[in-house]
Amino acid sequence: MLIAALAFILVPLLRERVTAAPVSDAGSNVAIYKSQRRELDEELARDAISETEHGAALAELSARLVDEVPEPSKETASLPATSARPWWLVAIIAIAMPMATLILYGMLGTPRAIEMAGMPPASAGAPGGQPEAKAGEEPPMSDKQILAMVESLKLKMQQTPNDPRGWILLARSQNALGRFVEASEAFERAVALTPNDAQLLADFADAAVMTQQGRFEGKPHALIMQALKLEPTNMKALALAGTAELRMGNRAASLAYWEKLKTLLQKDSADYREVESIIAEVKTTKLDTPRSMAPPPAATVAAVPAIPAGKAGADNAAKSGAGARVTGKVAIAPEITSKLAPGDTLFVFARAKEGPRMPLAVMRVAAPAASGFPLPFELNDAMAMAPGMNLSKFPEVVIEARISKSGNALLQPGDLAGMTPVIKTGATGVLVTIGKVAP
Repeated sequence: MLIAALAFILVPLLRERVTAAPVSDAGSNVAIYKSQRRELDEELARDAISETEHGAALAELSARLVDEVPEPSKETASLPATSARPWWLVAIIAIAMPMATLILYGMLGTPRAIEMAGMPPASAGAPGGQPEAKAGEEPPMSDKQILAMVESLKLKMQQTPNDPRGWILLARSQNALGRFVEASEAFERAVALTPNDAQLLADFADAAVMTQQGRFEGKPHALIMQALKLEPTNMKALALAGTAELRMGNRAASLAYWEKLKTLLQKDSADYREVESIIAEVKTTKLDTPRSMAPPPAATVAAVPAIPAGKAGADNAAKSGAGARVTGKVAIAPEITSKLAPGDTLFVFARAKEGPRMPLAVMRVAAPAASGFPLPFELNDAMAMAPGMNLSKFPEVVIEARISKSGNALLQPGDLAGMTPVIKTGATGVLVTIGKVAP
């Protein structure tokens, strides 16, 4: 573009320009003489004057022309046309214009766009697990950008410490990222501002369990009981209570909570069948090695992924499920099963096809052994990280699954990842295959 602009300006300047010889007084007198002679010739032709008068007039014109027109000198006898090119102006423009353009672009433009244009787009098979952005769509947001958004929210909450919704959003975001200590701190601030929210207390208990390496004793158990006192039908609190009692060796109390939870679910739903399976397992499994409850409760409802959060979610689930949802299974490619290790955490995300890249729903569970795959999952509106940012708001989503070695939701070297193509919200039988190892 810069070369084209220079050519538009400089080419006309470099073209040969003809400069005519200057017009002198002598030249003007000759022109007058020729004009008057033509007039005399015309008068003679019309017989307005005689030939004698015509000759006398011509003689007088000739004598006057000789007197008024001097003999030309050698320098001015012949003034040929000259050519002129403004080389000094061309040189100034050729140097100054590019320099001014580059300086202004550096100050006002976006030089990094040149680097970004050469970067390959992220694809479904890329280690980051981000879908490729198509023409006209918003480019996907990377994990680092999501992390930056959470950090920005954290700074904002320091300026507005009395905003309970902000603390709740920060707590759930930190929890989804695997930052359980920070999540617990944010939950504590949120609970202090809204002490009578049963769902918030249950979420706080979930994060607190993770800070205690999967143990329910102490604060987590107290939070669960407080949540059930406020809302006895809170599904997440019931699932947490059932898990906690089993961990503490109270089989009968654990069964009571799971049985109560089962009454809140539709009999033909996947949630109902899952809870039935857990109840059968609690009845038959040794208390020191319970299979379903053995992994640390990364999301203690891991054994019951479809359980909605909150009273509204519980009411909706009892009637018609948990609102918008996506169900299916997570599988792992046979060639990477050897990469699985005890203590790995499985994250399942739903992201909008278009619009904000923050996860719309997040499920976090302890990753099973290779024999535990394919593992059923369900993502629903109750698993949203932020109010209003849930599955119901977006007609098409991408499902992503990651097995984290560090427990962090952000992709790290050595993590296992996979994702689906774009699917419709509400889809069932979705298969997410984990087949990539992050370098």
